[in-house]
Amino acid sequence: MPRRKSRDSKTVLVTGGTGLLGKSMEETLPPDWDIVSLHQRDYVIVDSKARHLVLDIRDKRAVDRLFARRRFDAVVHAAGIASVDYVENHYAESLESNIVGTLNVTSACRRTDSHLIYVSTNAVFDGTRAPYRETDTVNPINKYGRLKVECERLVQETLKHWTIVRPILMYGWNHAVTRPNPATWIYEKLMQGETVSMVTDVRENPLYNISCGSALWAVIAKRPSGIFHLAGRDEVDRFEFALAVAEVFGLDKSLIRPVTSKSFPGLAARPKNTTFVTARMERELGVRPTGLREGLAAMKAARTARA
Repeated sequence: MPRRKSRDSKTVLVTGGTGLLGKSMEETLPPDWDIVSLHQRDYVIVDSKARHLVLDIRDKRAVDRLFARRRFDAVVHAAGIASVDYVENHYAESLESNIVGTLNVTSACRRTDSHLIYVSTNAVFDGTRAPYRETDTVNPINKYGRLKVECERLVQETLKHWTIVRPILMYGWNHAVTRPNPATWIYEKLMQGETVSMVTDVRENPLYNISCGSALWAVIAKRPSGIFHLAGRDEVDRFEFALAVAEVFGLDKSLIRPVTSKSFPGLAARPKNTTFVTARMERELGVRPTGLREGLAAMKAARTARA
């Protein structure tokens, strides 16, 4: 249940708040802060620390009415179609969700002088010059990455108070109503005894969602300008990631089959290596990059504690 609002508490608006990023903010919620979470579908969210509102950010009037009724001390904009393959095949719908939605949110933030934290992605890079720093030139190779680049530009060119964060391959326990993330998808498949094929030619440094939440709250508290890369400590390919999930949770590693991206010809192109340099995250936000097995072990401990 959402916490009772104290007289001195502040409120952050999170668009797309039912996703893993919104969950990470709930799990790291500081005292005297409240979360208003927007989502397009009328989900029933169990054991949530946020107040949930159904609102389509493509509806400018609805967004404007919300900002007219409520004052937000910060806005985290994470809404928008985020499936790389769905965007590739449904570009018009994705334009509305990402570009129009972001335009409506930034417009409301500009009128109310609100600080916006825009949630971008590692897909803005082409994967040929890793590891990437925040100052490196963007060069997306799929439609999703191009949309996010345009949204980043929209934020930078229309707002005075903004921060852009780029999380990479986030994992952790998500709300039951939302799509699984790589760790939970692998966990469920292996628990059911199913074989999973994981690529060996796409590399990232996976981000534990608790670390992401801590980084976001640091951004909200410090309000730095510019771009921040949010990532974990360990560089792995997707096959190695799956092996780590199996090892930490005591599941059958033999069910994991190594393949290359050529095994999935129908999917949108993925950059081969988008690992991030996390120096700015560590230096300015005070967030230590979490090792993959450390994060997975924390997931296991959390599951055990709830059992």
